[in-house]
Amino acid sequence: MQVDLHAWGSSFDHLADEVWAMMNEMKGRNYFRSHAPHSWCPRLNLYETAEAFLVCLELAGMPREQIDVRADGGVLHVRGVRNKPAVPVEDADVSVHLMEIDSGRFHRKVPIPSDVDADRIKATYRHGYLWVILPRTVGSGESENT
Repeated sequence: MQVDLHAWGSSFDHLADEVWAMMNEMKGRNYFRSHAPHSWCPRLNLYETAEAFLVCLELAGMPREQIDVRADGGVLHVRGVRNKPAVPVEDADVSVHLMEIDSGRFHRKVPIPSDVDADRIKATYRHGYLWVILPRTVGSGESENT
């Protein structure tokens, strides 16, 4: 059985031409190297001292009013919506070449240790970082010998 490679090759060339045309069209519509903003999760650090647990979330660009912090059922919930950064150039035709800053809705859940005094939990937001202080119950950080 003989296979006509020329016929197969020209079908492949046609497909390659269509893919390149589609990619060029996407580039022209500002879709180049971007990803969907619907599935992001802010980065989080956890710390511990003798007096408290500390949770730090990276939330740059968010207004304080759009951050919801709640402790419920032994879980710390941090929710919000971060908008895409606004381009600071007015009346300009801007093309997007790369988008790495995540945006959209998020919901982080952090289990709260049993020795946390839920009534004294405090949150502060400054310089793009949300700090949640989870104070230990009085006496939980002390040694049993004192």
